[in-house]
Amino acid sequence: CIFSSTAIARYISRICRSVGLYGQNILDGGMIDSWIEFCTNDLEVPLCTWIFPIKGIFGDNPEATACAKEDVKRALTVLDNHLLHSTYMVGHTMTLADISVCCALIDGMKLVFDPEFRKGFVNLMRWFDLCMAQSEFKSILGEVKLCSASASSSKKQAAPNKKVAPKKEAAAKKEAAPKKEAAPKKEAAPKKQAAPKKQKGQAPPKADKPTEKPAEDPERA
Repeated sequence: CIFSSTAIARYISRICRSVGLYGQNILDGGMIDSWIEFCTNDLEVPLCTWIFPIKGIFGDNPEATACAKEDVKRALTVLDNHLLHSTYMVGHTMTLADISVCCALIDGMKLVFDPEFRKGFVNLMRWFDLCMAQSEFKSILGEVKLCSASASSSKKQAAPNKKVAPKKEAAAKKEAAPKKEAAPKKEAAPKKQAAPKKQKGQAPPKADKPTEKPAEDPERA
């Protein structure tokens, strides 16, 4: 069983020698293998470290991203110097080396290689444009829109300013817990009225004597 995209691509290229994807001779095949290994180890690894945080695949690590940028620049400088006197990566026709390197650069061209960055790699950009002009590349990759601005700067512009949420005043001072109402005081029991004191030498009030009816005159009866 053949697995991994690189192994499958090599197998297909070797069984179709007439197409020329693996070069015209054994030397070409060895050089193609060399560029495929360079692409996998020296280009794809740092480029993914740079791009994956932008794509949201994993979190941003500024230190790792800075190192990855430098590694990508070194790899692109190697490619640019090689293409100064070469139209293709190996030989005089498109090979698997061109396909591998071009596909590895797609995300970088779309997301992080802004115009200022691309200025330093004239030969590489000329070769990349040549690859993308081929109908076979277009049918698989489609139209590739090159990055127009630095991803980091556009990301900063897109990110809305986070408004500092006003601190809740100590939870409204814990919503000023209502004071417990004081229990109503018990009403004092009414004092018994003291009996009026008898004044010394004062005789007790006499009871009213019943009025006697006058006796009827017998003569009137």
